Amino acid sequence: MGHLVISRSKTAKSIRFAGWVIALDGLIFIAFPEQTTLIFWKDNAPSFWLRSLGFFMVFEGLINYKCAEYEVMSLYRWIMNFRLFQPIFFTVLLLVDFANPGLMLYSTLELLLGVATFFAYKAEN
Repeated sequence: MGHLVISRSKTAKSIRFAGWVIALDGLIFIAFPEQTTLIFWKDNAPSFWLRSLGFFMVFEGLINYKCAEYEVMSLYRWIMNFRLFQPIFFTVLLLVDFANPGLMLYSTLELLLGVATFFAYKAEN
C-alpha cells in the first residue's frame, strides 16, 4: 500500500515545524517545572502553573501543526503576528523585572520561527 504524498507550501512547513517546537517546549514545562523556573522567571512559580502553561503550549503547538497540515491559510497571518509579537511581550517582562534573561532564549527562538514563516509567506503570496 502506497503512501499519499501531500505537497505543502513553505509557509505550512514552517508553521508545522514551529508547532512541533512549541509542543516540545510545553512538554518540557510539564516534565521539568522546577528547572524551567530557574531559567526563565525571577521567583519560583508553583509547578501547577508551569505545568498548566506547558499544557497550553502543547495545545498551541498542536493547533499550529494541524493548521499547517490542512493548509488553513486564513490562520497563517494570525500565527505569524502572534509569533512576532511574543518577543515584545517577553522583553517587557524582562524590563519590568518579572523574568530572567533566559526567557530571551525562548523569545529569540519564537522570533526566528516567526521571521522564517513571514519570509516563506511573503515569497508565496
